[in-house]
Amino acid sequence: MIKIKLLAVETLAILLMTSISASLYAQLPNHLREYPLADRKASGDLVAPIFNGWTPNVDGSVTMLFGFANRNREEIVDIPLGPNNYIEPAQFDGAQPTHFPVYNRGGFIGINERGAFAVTVPADMAGTEVVWTLKHAGYEYSVPGRATSTTYEMSDGERALGSLAPAIRFELDGAESTTREGITAARVTASVGNPVNLSAYVQDRGNRADYPEQAKLLFYPLTTDWVMHQGSAAPDFERSLTLDVDRAAEGISQLSADDWIHVQTMATFSEPGEYIIRLRASNFAAPDSRFDNVCCWSNAYVPVTVTE
Repeated sequence: MIKIKLLAVETLAILLMTSISASLYAQLPNHLREYPLADRKASGDLVAPIFNGWTPNVDGSVTMLFGFANRNREEIVDIPLGPNNYIEPAQFDGAQPTHFPVYNRGGFIGINERGAFAVTVPADMAGTEVVWTLKHAGYEYSVPGRATSTTYEMSDGERALGSLAPAIRFELDGAESTTREGITAARVTASVGNPVNLSAYVQDRGNRADYPEQAKLLFYPLTTDWVMHQGSAAPDFERSLTLDVDRAAEGISQLSADDWIHVQTMATFSEPGEYIIRLRASNFAAPDSRFDNVCCWSNAYVPVTVTE
């Protein structure tokens, strides 16, 4: 008899909880009912801006890192700069992507694209929030970048086994990028349907010689990814030459941290317009470098003008 009473009480409690949950769910706005427990849509779902963290600089300025998440399973979304894709204060507007591919990396990072761009807030604007807003498919999301919490503070220093963000140059004797904010190449001119060569040099800066665990392997092959950052239609990228792969086949031990590796791609554009292509050089083959931990990769950007 006691067991029957306990079962009845438990059943009643479950029914009450279900009723309360249903009532609360009914009061939620539609966009909150769909996120995050609902299944991802093939298209028509949201694109959200994400603040990845901040890094203090020696001059007192702060670099803020941003990424995004495209919740669609299939739809690649383009949101031009303007009222649906903007950053405040306005002086930082324009660095953000307009092209939002679909990612499905699994694990913690899942559908996120981390470190797509960064902005540096000068020392005399300490405490300023940098807010990125995206509007798509009836959804509107804004994310503030702020340097007030150590929880989001990142380091540019060596990782557990000496890994550092790779270096990128567009000319061997030119400017160098070792950050997500990156450098910008000289403008490239192309025409619709005609492949154009995009080229850069990358270098592994890891300080692994100081770590006994790395005695057998001081170099890990770098990976380069060319992605459309801004533009009207994603070009086709054809990897024409990646010397880190070629030379790794000869023996990774032949490479040193002082080597600059020449990487290229052939990009074919289908529509005229102004584009920005992002080059990401990463060192994810190293055991202490992971996309999940926002290390170790660098960005650089190539502006391209495409004519008919």
